[in-house]
Amino acid sequence: MEKSRRPTMNDVAERVGVTKMTVSRYLKHPHKVAKQTGEKIQIALDELGYIPNRVPDILSNRSSKTLGVILPSLRHPVFQQVIAGIEAVTEENGYQVMLAHGGYEAEIEQQRIESLLSFNVDGLILADNEHTAKSLKMIQTAGIPYVEVMDSTATETTQGVGIDNELAAFSMVTLMIERGFEHIVCLNVKKGIRTSSKLQGYVDAMEDAGITPRSITAKAESSVSLARKMTTKVLDRYPDTDAFFCTDDELAAGVLIECQNQGLSVPEQIGIAGIHALDIGQSMMPKLASVVTPDRETGERAALTLLSMINGTEWQSEPLEFEIDEGDSLVREGESNY
Repeated sequence: MEKSRRPTMNDVAERVGVTKMTVSRYLKHPHKVAKQTGEKIQIALDELGYIPNRVPDILSNRSSKTLGVILPSLRHPVFQQVIAGIEAVTEENGYQVMLAHGGYEAEIEQQRIESLLSFNVDGLILADNEHTAKSLKMIQTAGIPYVEVMDSTATETTQGVGIDNELAAFSMVTLMIERGFEHIVCLNVKKGIRTSSKLQGYVDAMEDAGITPRSITAKAESSVSLARKMTTKVLDRYPDTDAFFCTDDELAAGVLIECQNQGLSVPEQIGIAGIHALDIGQSMMPKLASVVTPDRETGERAALTLLSMINGTEWQSEPLEFEIDEGDSLVREGESNY
C-alpha cells in the first residue's frame, strides 16, 4: 500500500482562508484565536484528517512532551492500573505516553529503552530494578531522568515508587503465624512483581518466629494453572503443610482451586494468602486474604515524580501505604477477623 501525503497546515489554512500562522496558533493555543475562526479551523482539521507533526517542536525545544514506560507485563491487572494512573497525570500535564513491553527480561528491556530513547522521550518509567549496564549508560547519555515503580526502594540514580514489598510480605506472613499456621510454604515465580523482595519478607517473618522457611519457585509468570501444579508438588513434598503464602493473587487463586479439588477445606485445613488483592481472589469462595496494594496511585505518583525530576524540582517519594485484608481464607472455625 502506497503511503499517502499527509495534509499540512498550509492545506488547512487554504481551506479556511487564513494564514498558516493562525492555524499554528490555534493548534498550540486555541483560546488565542477568535471563536468563529477556531471553529472553522477545527472543521477543516477534521475533514482533512490532519495529523500534527511534532518533530519541529522536538528539535527546537529539545522536548517531546512524551514519557516512555516499560512494563514487564501488559496482561497483569496490577500493571493495567499502573498505566491508568500514569495516563491520568500525563494527560493533565500535556504529556503523552509511549508504552513498551519488557517481558521480565533485562535484555529485552534494554532493546525497548534504546527504541524509546530514539524517539526523544523526556523521561522513563521502569518497573524492574535490575538493568543492563548498557541500559543505564544509554539513559545517562540521553541525560534524562527515570523512576522505578513497584517498590519504594530508591537508588543513587533514581527514585523508587511503590510499597515496601518486604514489609508487606512480612506483615501478611506474621498475621498467618498469629492465626496459628506453622507450616507455611511460599509459592513464587521468577517472572513476577518484585518477587525477591516478597520472598525475603516471608523468610524474615518465618525466621523471626523460629520456623523454618519453605518455598518453591517457578521460572514462568504467575497463573492459576501453574499454581495448581505447584500446589500438588508442595503437598507431595511437604505433607504437613498447613498454609500457603503466595507472592501474587493469581497463584493464591490456583492454590485454592487445587485444595478444593483435593477435598481440602480452606481455611480449616489449609490457610491461603496472596498479594495485590486481585479481583479473581476477591471473588472466590472463600474470599482470599491479600495485601491490598495502591496500584493506580503508584502510577500517578510515578508520573508526578518523573515530571518533577524533568522540571528540576526536588521530589522525595515516600513508600506508599498498603492494607491487609484477611478475607475468609485464614479464619478458622471459632475465630473471627473482626
